[in-house]
Amino acid sequence: MAVTRIISGKGEPGLQSPVLAILGLCVVMWGCSSAESGQKSEPSAEPAVDTAPSSVVMGPEDADHFWVFAESKNTLGSGGELEVFVDPSTFPEARASFAKFGLGVGGALPVHRHDKTEEIAYFLSGEGIVTVYEGETPKDIPVREGYVVYIPPGSWHTIKNTGDETFSLVFATIPNEKKGLLSFFRRIGAKPGEEASSLSPEEFSRLAAEHDFILRPPDTAQ
Repeated sequence: MAVTRIISGKGEPGLQSPVLAILGLCVVMWGCSSAESGQKSEPSAEPAVDTAPSSVVMGPEDADHFWVFAESKNTLGSGGELEVFVDPSTFPEARASFAKFGLGVGGALPVHRHDKTEEIAYFLSGEGIVTVYEGETPKDIPVREGYVVYIPPGSWHTIKNTGDETFSLVFATIPNEKKGLLSFFRRIGAKPGEEASSLSPEEFSRLAAEHDFILRPPDTAQ
């Protein structure tokens, strides 16, 4: 059974900075890879051509902005604002997607799971609840700035804003699929001032499933 893990970034040794922890893991992995090579490679007769793709640095203005579950085309309300930096539309060669998400006051996502997608989120500001499932039993876990949630494939989950300000987080999904989570949000969302697609519950559920956003059936949702 897939188990969602939530980590507090405060008060636990070694987790004061998730970014440093991730960088440290990368260093360890690189060191292991170097050790396994065993020997230094012989210098080549000709300078090696660097065929690796260039790194990309982006600012807030480089993100694609749109709303999902907005109250109206001009009012976000309890809906969510997405800033997409990396997804199949922008970087089809990338292995992971990356975005920032802000959930309005009182907002919540439907209970869902991903069958093929891993999701990792870091909470930036606000307060809320992450609901995970132990078997058929939901468990509400309060989260705030500095918390991290890891959601493996097959794990039912949702988030809710319980504070009095926007509940903000950044998240990555793996793999970066053409019919993945961010592609789904693009399909159902719209830019501020524009009308979102009108979908029946059946159409919404089918479209969600096609993008690995599997809705928990109403008779079992808590």
